[in-house]
Amino acid sequence: MNRLDGHSAKDAGFGELGRLLDRSRDLEAEVHRILGGDTLQLFDNSARMIVALSAAQTSLEHGTALRVLLAQPLPTAGISMMRLQHEALTRAAWLLYAATDEQIDRLVAPLDAAAEKAAAKLPMAKTMLDEIVGKAPHGAVEMLTHFKDVNAPALHSFVHGGIHAIQRGLTGYPVELLANVVRSSNGLYTMAGMLLAILSGDEALAKRMSKIQPRFADCLPPLMAPVAKAET
Repeated sequence: MNRLDGHSAKDAGFGELGRLLDRSRDLEAEVHRILGGDTLQLFDNSARMIVALSAAQTSLEHGTALRVLLAQPLPTAGISMMRLQHEALTRAAWLLYAATDEQIDRLVAPLDAAAEKAAAKLPMAKTMLDEIVGKAPHGAVEMLTHFKDVNAPALHSFVHGGIHAIQRGLTGYPVELLANVVRSSNGLYTMAGMLLAILSGDEALAKRMSKIQPRFADCLPPLMAPVAKAET
């Protein structure tokens, strides 16, 4: 049974992790308040904008799911969500800045077997990251790439029931590890919020979103640091 390094589910609501989860909920609420909830107006109604919007919203959904799962506590499932959160955000950035019109068209075609087969040929995370270099904002590219470089092996292990998932299931999840997960997930969440603000084409909205980071610095990562690593 998964456990939090000796802490029960009841204990999980207290201490540093509980505080971070509470602040994360506040951060999510503020992102949605700034964006206007479900009333966000896109810069235009092009297929590119629509698919980038969907991918960014998917990333936000994964971030919320991560927080909810950790609070249960279901740490293995929660940590696994971070890979999905990162890849959906990477996809959103790629769709906005680097995808060709033909690639966009594959994603807006009616969902059937042919469309599914065509979409399966779209690039994976590493290629998307390579393709947004020089097109997307440098800071966003750097953070997304660094996150993948340092976290991909551990997150792959969690998603596929590898050594990280097995060993943590046996020995427990240190609160420090889970706190790092929450902070890093919040960093991805704010990046998705900024991308949505950019999709609106409203510079004032993007400026308001940029101010969210110093206000929630206590629950955000100073950098996209590794969330899990092997003992040395």
